[in-house]
Amino acid sequence: MQARSRKDWADCDPSKIPTKTHMPHVDHWLSTLPLPARVLDVGCGTGGAARLLLQHGCGVVGIDINQAAIEALSREFGDLGEAEFHLRDVASPFGFELGTARFDGAICQLVVSVVGDAADRIQLLKNIHEALSPGGKLSISFSGLSGDINPSYAELYMTDLPHTGEYGTYLSRDENGRVLYQTHHFAAEEIQKLLQDQGFRKIRVEEKIEASSRRPDQRARFYYVTCERND
Repeated sequence: MQARSRKDWADCDPSKIPTKTHMPHVDHWLSTLPLPARVLDVGCGTGGAARLLLQHGCGVVGIDINQAAIEALSREFGDLGEAEFHLRDVASPFGFELGTARFDGAICQLVVSVVGDAADRIQLLKNIHEALSPGGKLSISFSGLSGDINPSYAELYMTDLPHTGEYGTYLSRDENGRVLYQTHHFAAEEIQKLLQDQGFRKIRVEEKIEASSRRPDQRARFYYVTCERND
């Protein structure tokens, strides 16, 4: 993870972490897991996905680089044997450092879009692949290229291209123009190749047009993807 991206997310007020609370795609994915499943919540943030996983009877391990978010979740779920939360850099070249036990499933909600640059995205997926049991299932969501449905995104892609060097990547800013973090919007074929190259199979990509995570009055494209570890 780029040093700037690490600091941005480590220092972020947990209440400002963009998240989605409506996750019907996760409900369906959970029905495919052997229960009780052990599931890794990668970039767990304030715990929206973790709560849903627990409601379905899963054992949950959540990891995030934001210490305040991890501490809050640890206090909330500290008395539950089914949930634990750890401070981790999800794009670390050393992996997740959670021991040798593997997970039946992993969930990663939009993290791959904001984790950093292209190398960080690859490392994140390598780490997830390594953490899963053979045949382990992944539910992962991506922000999609949205310039064709939202002119403000098309403008951002071009305006920030000299800074990011990658079309579809832009700098998310607050209302005062301060850079919060870097965001990448994916094409569907880019998602397929990225997952295949990191050892995933049975890749199913579903496209949705929904409200933007940070701009609820604007439309954006999202991709909800399921796949499996390929061994």
